[in-house]
Amino acid sequence: MRARRHASPAVLLCVAAMTACATAPAPATLEAAARQLDTDAGTLLTASELHLSPASQEPDGSCVPGQVRRYFRAESDLADVSAGLLERLHAMGYDQVVDDLDLRDEEQEVAVLRNPRTRLTFELTVLSGEKPGVLLVGKTTCYATD
Repeated sequence: MRARRHASPAVLLCVAAMTACATAPAPATLEAAARQLDTDAGTLLTASELHLSPASQEPDGSCVPGQVRRYFRAESDLADVSAGLLERLHAMGYDQVVDDLDLRDEEQEVAVLRNPRTRLTFELTVLSGEKPGVLLVGKTTCYATD
């Protein structure tokens, strides 16, 4: 009887833990992920003084053969543009997964944010030194080519 009384809470605790650790599925296709990336990037471009980089549509070579990803790249010569970008990304559902303390460099400050629902990632780099500026790179996860 005592074992039965403890079995139910233990099962419920395991189910709750599995549910809490489960991640939402990523968008089913590269096209769907790319649309969401474009939407989020457009929101960030509208809210800041960033301009789209000419290299924003080139393949980045970070996926294994047979997979591709979409990415977005924008930059600004004004380092103070970064002030509102972190807050905007947090408001859009992005969690900071890496910060400057993890990637310490005297010439740059780095933050990596990921949306757990869409699995999109944004890297925010603030450059100091001789040529200050901001670089923002957004990426989808890698998807198999058809």
